[in-house]
Amino acid sequence: MGKKILLGISGGIAAYKACEVVRALVKRGDEVRVVMTKGAQEFIRPMTLQVLSENPVGTTTFDPGYESEIGHIDLARWADAVLLAPATANLIARMAAGMADDLLTTVLLATDAPVVVAPAMNTQMWRHPRVQANLVTLSEMPRHLVVDPDEGELACKEVGPGRLPDPEVLLQALDRAMSPQLLSDKKVLITAGPTREFIDPARFISNPSSGKMGHALARAASEMGAAVTMVRGPVSLDPPSGVDVVEVTTARQMHRAVMERAASMDYAVMVAAVADWRPADESDEKVKKREMTGQLELVKNPDILAELGARFGPDGDEAGPTLIGFAAESDDVVERARQKMKRKGAHLMVANKIGGPATAFGADRTTVSVLSEDKVVEIPLADKLAVARKIWENAH
Repeated sequence: MGKKILLGISGGIAAYKACEVVRALVKRGDEVRVVMTKGAQEFIRPMTLQVLSENPVGTTTFDPGYESEIGHIDLARWADAVLLAPATANLIARMAAGMADDLLTTVLLATDAPVVVAPAMNTQMWRHPRVQANLVTLSEMPRHLVVDPDEGELACKEVGPGRLPDPEVLLQALDRAMSPQLLSDKKVLITAGPTREFIDPARFISNPSSGKMGHALARAASEMGAAVTMVRGPVSLDPPSGVDVVEVTTARQMHRAVMERAASMDYAVMVAAVADWRPADESDEKVKKREMTGQLELVKNPDILAELGARFGPDGDEAGPTLIGFAAESDDVVERARQKMKRKGAHLMVANKIGGPATAFGADRTTVSVLSEDKVVEIPLADKLAVARKIWENAH
């Protein structure tokens, strides 16, 4: 279900990017209302934002028409969250001082909703001690989240921090601000994607895992306050904002990366579709087709979850992370998943069915069952991010 988002735009060149932010919010089903400062209107017309948001745009505190549509106090109460993008040095200073000298700052003082501040400005302005002090003031205020700007070439041709992040990063920050911090101060390790087991430099054994579920779980955990490390095989997805990513290719590389980190984690979630077998001999040179026999000798890869279970599981030798495994099955899904949970020594097992429109591999939507020792929780069909949030609600 979409949220009610108030987008505040202040007067910087990055104001033109607000159009893409509105489009991204509307596309995912959010209702958007826009408030613009006087400076913002020098860079982009209110009519543009009105068309994109399908709602009137607020520009002044004393606009009788807008006040009759939704007064500034009603607007402050209406919002589920406020996003300030771009937030200029001027707006940041006025917020830090508690000023209410235009519609936007007045609404900010009147709202109880979480506020996401996305600064965008010249690099030297960003680095100024007064700006940094004001940002510290905002970050220490309840329900305020400050998003660091991106680095790169700015409109003034300087290169450095100050660019407004892409809409996807801002939407992730919004989701974090609105999420219950169930995993605050927790450390989470997640594996994602497939592995590749090479026959030679041109050929390998793999599987169709897209990594979408692992990325969704990493994003959801980060939104809920966790420090997330994701060990991922070869995928084409951008990692979620704020997640530490370890890139691997083979099962043995994933095994090594997980074992080096698992003991220090609060949760270890094994989502990756790790190849069970690898070629016994990997050729350094491409094998000519005429030299291939049609037979391939295989050896077993390490079983990462089973090894973790032996150490940290319910009957394990050491205290360690809560272990969450995934079972992709084509039939008898729940029963097979329960058997796997016991066999591997996991605390929880997430069962999903492969095959059909909600296939575990590659689909954007899925339905899963979360198994613990004494119960099964069914999570109905939804997009994988929504499913990931439900998994964490049942696992924390």
